[in-house]
Amino acid sequence: MSSRKLTSGNSIRHRFTYTLIAVVTGILLLFSIAIILYYTGTIEAKLEKRLEDASNLAKSSLPSALWQFNHVYVNDFIDSIFLEDDLVFAKVLVAGAVVKEKLRPGFPQKDFVWFRKSPGFIVKEIDITYEGQPVGRIQLALSRQRIQKSIIINSVISIFLLAVIAAAISITIFFITRRYIFRPLSRLEGSAELISGGDLDASIDTSANDEIGNLARSFEQMIKNLKKITTSRDRLDNEVKERKQAEEALRDVERRNQALVDHSPVCHKIVDLDFNLTYMSANGYKMLQLDGNADVYGKPYPFEFFPAAFRNEMTEKLKKVKETGDAIAMEALAKDIEGNEVWLDSTLLPVLDDDRRIDYITVVSADTTHRKLAEEEKAELESKLQRAEKMEAMGLMAGGIAHDLNNILSGIVSYPELLLMDIPEDSPMFKPIKTIQESGMRAADVVEDLMTIARGVATSKEVMNFNAVVEEYLNSTEHNNLVSIRPPVTFKTRFDADLLNVNGSPTHIKKILMNLVTNASEAIEGSGTVIISTMNQYLDEPLRGYEDVVTGEYVMLTVSDDGLGISQQDLARIFEPFYTKKVMDRSGTGLGLAVVWNTVQDHKGYINVESSEKGTVFELYFPVTREELAAEKEEVPLGDYLGHGEKILVVDDEERQREIAGGILTKLGYKAEAVSSGEEAIEYVKEHPVDLIVLDMVMPKGINGRKTYEEIIKIHPGQKAIIASGYVKTKEVELAQELGAGKYIKKPYTLPKVGLAAKEELEK
Repeated sequence: MSSRKLTSGNSIRHRFTYTLIAVVTGILLLFSIAIILYYTGTIEAKLEKRLEDASNLAKSSLPSALWQFNHVYVNDFIDSIFLEDDLVFAKVLVAGAVVKEKLRPGFPQKDFVWFRKSPGFIVKEIDITYEGQPVGRIQLALSRQRIQKSIIINSVISIFLLAVIAAAISITIFFITRRYIFRPLSRLEGSAELISGGDLDASIDTSANDEIGNLARSFEQMIKNLKKITTSRDRLDNEVKERKQAEEALRDVERRNQALVDHSPVCHKIVDLDFNLTYMSANGYKMLQLDGNADVYGKPYPFEFFPAAFRNEMTEKLKKVKETGDAIAMEALAKDIEGNEVWLDSTLLPVLDDDRRIDYITVVSADTTHRKLAEEEKAELESKLQRAEKMEAMGLMAGGIAHDLNNILSGIVSYPELLLMDIPEDSPMFKPIKTIQESGMRAADVVEDLMTIARGVATSKEVMNFNAVVEEYLNSTEHNNLVSIRPPVTFKTRFDADLLNVNGSPTHIKKILMNLVTNASEAIEGSGTVIISTMNQYLDEPLRGYEDVVTGEYVMLTVSDDGLGISQQDLARIFEPFYTKKVMDRSGTGLGLAVVWNTVQDHKGYINVESSEKGTVFELYFPVTREELAAEKEEVPLGDYLGHGEKILVVDDEERQREIAGGILTKLGYKAEAVSSGEEAIEYVKEHPVDLIVLDMVMPKGINGRKTYEEIIKIHPGQKAIIASGYVKTKEVELAQELGAGKYIKKPYTLPKVGLAAKEELEK
């Protein structure tokens, strides 16, 4: 039934009818357009002629009247031309002034410009001349309204007549075709529908002797032939159906298996016994950065872009699987087609045929690059953490030792200084005491190194230029002594002429130079060269080296030598305190590179070290500052920081430190008193006001310096004080200074250090 409806709805009869209607409608539409255009053009031409006649009449009739200012004539003329039904607007102007203006009733009050812009009107504007001289202007407007009505009426009549004629012709054609074509076709269609429904015995009308009759007879013969093959076709259909079901089931299994392989996180490859690749899953292309359309089948595996070591190992494993039939696992570093390193954890499995012989080998590989990198990063972080913890522990130990040594050295450094002020240079005691003082100062330098290792650069930082610091070091006694004992070594410099400034401690930078240059010269056996260089360095991406240097602007200080180099085993430990490879006949405490390390850290810098059998290069990165260099400070003479009898209270828990500080202050002209704790200091100032307090910050047996000062300013607001300590400048020192305490000085006490700080604070 549905087939019948489909055939009827799409029949030749319907298509013919629709086509006939479309053709007739199209012709009728074309004729209608032609008729409308004809009437429109004809009547439009008449209107144009009317407007032209009115314009010519005005040209001939109005000149004399306008010349003589005969407005009555002008009015009569305008009234006369308004007898024409299509004229709706007329205006006569002389020298811009309106002489006569008339508008047909029923039209809106508009000016000539409005009529010109409106599509429903035809306008004309002409100049009126008299004997060659312009005497006025006339503006005319005709309405298309009447012509439009006429066009509509005439067009409707003509189109109606055409439609009647077309309908008559169409009906005639339809009935003729229905009689001789559609009816025979309909009968043939009915028979065909019965046959298509399975009725091969349905009758077919073959009586006609025309083309349709021939078609019916051919169709009848086709039915006879069809009956013969129906039986065999049914059997074939059953076989095909069964095969399709089996193939679809097989394809469904293959699709599921392929989906599992494609979405697996590992790569599956099939290699034949000649080690040529015959299959690789989608994830394999991704691992190796290959295009999905890359032609890899039939090519030897592993691919030629893999490293030689990986290819050799994989080939040996494949051979072993082929020979033994055993599964083998391997992990190796490969590279993708772009050259990026990829760690592959692979399993090689033999696949057997029905005869238990190896048919091919599958290689299942997992990308373990992220895990490997994570393990390496973890190991590196653990190593850095262990190194940092070791340095911190040693730093704490060094800080404690330094504090105790400071107290011990105070007498060795300070008393000789006081004695030398009273002993003439020609005294036999002068030189021994001077030697004691110099030995104490050298010991103080070692303590300074210990303090630096404790991550406490007590010296204040200033804007400095490395070129000047290097020059100063090269002219120092220490360097001249080094040159004298190492004559085979040549020292060279390479300076960046436009070197930027850094904010740092010149004292500690010179100590870095001294340690690095000394180590470099001692690394050279025989003759060689040590090069000290400076340069501006901008890093736009992090530098991975001994340390990871972040992006930014740096001044780079480099010390290089062409000595024997540092072994990789020693390179990891060179910055540890007390770790040294120096032989007994050379000086060294094992603190030199530890001082370098901690000084660079305190300057927010980085170190990169590269070493081989050709030599060693130390690259030190220091952040740049855009501040300008300060003017050089002149040495202050002793007379400028002598006291004038001001009373100063020394607060220190060490008796020797109190004696030394009191002796220095007395020598400088002050009245010095001393107490052994913060509590005693508080009680003392309640009864005895003082001009200045020299306050030790660390006093383990009582309250510390900050708490002491906090209580004292409650008694005497604004009390002047300076802070002293053998430790580095701590948070407690900063808090005391925020409360109003003055300068911070680091022990051991020396005469200039104490004198300048006291004078500065008293003069505030």
